[in-house]
Amino acid sequence: MIFTIFTSTVQAQSRDTLLPKQLDSVFIRSHFRAKDKSSFQSARINIRDYENPQVTASVGTNLTKNRNYFTQTAMLSNATGVTPSWAGVAPYFTIRGFRTRSNFRNGLNAYLQYSDENSNIQQLDVIKGPSGTLFGGTNMAFGGLINVLTAIPLDSTFTNFSLAAGNNGLHRASIEVNTPLDSVHKALFRMFGTYTSRRSFQDQGLNKSLFLAPSFSYQLTPDLKIRMEAEFLNRNTTNSPLFTPANPKTAAGPDNVQHSRGLELDYRKSYTDNSLLWKTSSLNFYGKISYAISPNWQSETNFASTYSTSNGDYQTNLLVNNNAAVARKVLRYEAEDMSNNQVQQNFIGNFKVGNWDNKLLVGLDYHRYSYAANYRSAGYVDTVSIAGHSAAANLFNADLVRNIVLSKQPSNSVAPQNAYSAYVSDVIKPNDALTIMLSARYDRLINFGTRDVLTAITTADYKQSSITPKIGLTYQLIPKTVTFFGNYMRGFQNIAPTSSNGILYNFKPQYGSQWESGIKIAVPNNVLDLTLSYYDISVRNTVTTDPNDATKYLQRGKQYSRGVELDVQTEPLQNLFLHAGTAYNNSKITVGDAAVRGLRPVNAGPKWSATWYASYEVPVDKVSKWNIGFGGNYVGQDLIINSTNAGSFYTNAYTLCNGNIGYTYRQLQCRFTAENLFNTHYYYGGRGFITAGSLRQCILSMGLHF
Repeated sequence: MIFTIFTSTVQAQSRDTLLPKQLDSVFIRSHFRAKDKSSFQSARINIRDYENPQVTASVGTNLTKNRNYFTQTAMLSNATGVTPSWAGVAPYFTIRGFRTRSNFRNGLNAYLQYSDENSNIQQLDVIKGPSGTLFGGTNMAFGGLINVLTAIPLDSTFTNFSLAAGNNGLHRASIEVNTPLDSVHKALFRMFGTYTSRRSFQDQGLNKSLFLAPSFSYQLTPDLKIRMEAEFLNRNTTNSPLFTPANPKTAAGPDNVQHSRGLELDYRKSYTDNSLLWKTSSLNFYGKISYAISPNWQSETNFASTYSTSNGDYQTNLLVNNNAAVARKVLRYEAEDMSNNQVQQNFIGNFKVGNWDNKLLVGLDYHRYSYAANYRSAGYVDTVSIAGHSAAANLFNADLVRNIVLSKQPSNSVAPQNAYSAYVSDVIKPNDALTIMLSARYDRLINFGTRDVLTAITTADYKQSSITPKIGLTYQLIPKTVTFFGNYMRGFQNIAPTSSNGILYNFKPQYGSQWESGIKIAVPNNVLDLTLSYYDISVRNTVTTDPNDATKYLQRGKQYSRGVELDVQTEPLQNLFLHAGTAYNNSKITVGDAAVRGLRPVNAGPKWSATWYASYEVPVDKVSKWNIGFGGNYVGQDLIINSTNAGSFYTNAYTLCNGNIGYTYRQLQCRFTAENLFNTHYYYGGRGFITAGSLRQCILSMGLHF
């Protein structure tokens, strides 16, 4: 490995205080092997993993190097308990029985819209459980959240240039430049640039994108530092084929198929056309001002502004006629605009109360989100038989859709909302072995409703308040080596009002609460890093229909999600790195509509999943070496439809394997990787849709560092 970059906090003071004179990074030109550790953002306080009562699965340099990973989705395949879900233009994932996506960037709601790009990603932190106390309710799921940590400028001068090519028309070129901008090294600059073009393994499907990410940091004084970043994405793509299977139960009979292997879809046929494109331009800004107020107190001001605009054709497909035909539906968007603006102020202190060490976080947060959509629906454009070729099917293209939507009524709406929050978190150490975390958050959401631009009518405006606590403890049975942990934490999701038969229903927020306990083991010298945990998540205030009157609503629904997760990383021998993880989840709706009561909810993901990876480096001499790796994933059955009325439809379990081999000589590195090594056919999905998984992808890349 030519070089490894990782982020840490280096102290200029005694003990483990993060104050003052915080260094954001260290540049290392040597062999470095250790567990991919969670960042301080997982707790928003600089505490070690054995002091954190929450579980975080981190994917950084150890699990990604030498593997030609070009997307967040590929990186997350190495995170225990994270499985792919909905495959739309913005991919979703399932964590602990709940669906989410990569929404957070450096701890803020600043994700790059419709992007799976990972060029400037230093690390992904999957923070498990309902983390509403520190991250709020917007874009938060009860199973956990995904936080992107971007690479920051380093005090060094280097350039990385790489080229990659593979089957399915993959071509990718990327460049990274890092340099100080002044002689005293106070101003640092880093730039990422990537162009990617690839086609689908199916008959239609393409993706072309240009990504640029400059970042800048400046040390104004020994106590004051400014960091600024920008991300620009221009992307043209067809959206992934999304199929809604027919309900397994039918009134007329016979019953339809109940699993994805029973479908007779042509695996290499996309049922779309390359002229139906989804075009996106996104621009992100992120800034951070760090100021050491005193040796024991630091101010941290974060701000983010994101904007994206998209237009094009969005296609979904419905399987009809006992799954023998595909009905194709298209929405044509003139514009879909999304914007986020967030300002966050944190004060972080490190002090003693008596003989007890305290690390205190006090924060204020303002977040504004706005969504605007202007589209026309072409409806179901045509129905294509799966068996046999239809000449009429070839007429399905952008021109056909354009002619259809000309006569359709447009839908044009804007939906803004503001969220105001205050939170506090204190990590207390009564002694060297025991750590106690006490946290709470107050959140006030003001949703201004959805305004119809054509009629100027606003509907569904509402206000909601929420208080969420978080309590956790860790106890070091063996100092810094074997730690018992436990936590109780809560998250929330706001629910918009609805009306039925002239009755307006105003709802309370939906809450998810988690009890969790487990053990963390960190044997020195990278011999073993292990995390074993059991969690129990309860969700309440789910909206259901009144069993006595289907036109009325009640807010009494409940469900639980319980499970066990095990993650292990080890280097038992020099140059041999092993990682394995497995997760089990049991979810059930305990109070709800009669059709789903007592059943596993859809979008809960598989009951069982697993990930594994092994790599070995073979030094040739002082300047060259070979490396080889092999890994894979197992994803169990995943329910797409599940009710007593409609029956159950699931995607079958599947196992994917991948391998890589590489050679390094001085500043040159060559890699050959293969994903889905055995060309497995499989389907995955969520939100009522399923998508065919990619077949074998072979990639040859060459990188130069100088």
